Amino acid sequence: MQNEKPHILIVDDDTRILQLLKKFLEKSGYIVSAATSVAEAEKYMEHCIFDLLILDVMMPGVTGVEFAKTIKGNKIHVPVILLTALSDIEDKIKGLEAGADDYISKPFEPRELLLRTKNLIEIYGYNNRKKNLVPFGGNSHYNKATKEFTNGNEVMTLSSTEQKLLEILIECDGAPISRTTLSKSMGGLSERSIDVQIVRLRSKIEDDPKKPKFLRAIRNEGYVLYL
Repeated sequence: MQNEKPHILIVDDDTRILQLLKKFLEKSGYIVSAATSVAEAEKYMEHCIFDLLILDVMMPGVTGVEFAKTIKGNKIHVPVILLTALSDIEDKIKGLEAGADDYISKPFEPRELLLRTKNLIEIYGYNNRKKNLVPFGGNSHYNKATKEFTNGNEVMTLSSTEQKLLEILIECDGAPISRTTLSKSMGGLSERSIDVQIVRLRSKIEDDPKKPKFLRAIRNEGYVLYL
């Protein structure tokens, strides 16, 4: 099950600001995780799906701008707000060019951050995200809107046949479906071909395809997808 509240990740090496923002946003109705470095943030993102990232620009090691660029380069669909003490227009342009969706200069009014947070989450469609994302464990999900399967930070390419097969199994909601029924639902694909597609699908959605956790065979019943 997805969380009922949007989940925000704040990344800032200033622990005082980090905790103040965390407390403020939690009181405003959000689930909030906090990280003091990009390395720590990446570990969070291996196991959680976030609805918004708030990144400080001036961090040691990897900066907020560099992290924003990496996120967008990896096609991770999450809005990003950059926080910075730099007010120069060129710095803002660099941040937006890196893929940030908004930019707030320090010091800022917390209510302004809250408003921008709310707007970005709505623009990216939190409710649609909940409806379209099908979680597979803690760090993987299938997006029914984009037809992408994401394992951690890696987007797996599914063929149109694999997409259709996976969505049929998802719609079964944990109930087994026979090879015969799958064959008919897949437009007359042979049962042997169904087995081949199952093997291919497992290779993309399972950590260990030989010991599947999600897509399993049930003797005399067919296949079932456990989520």
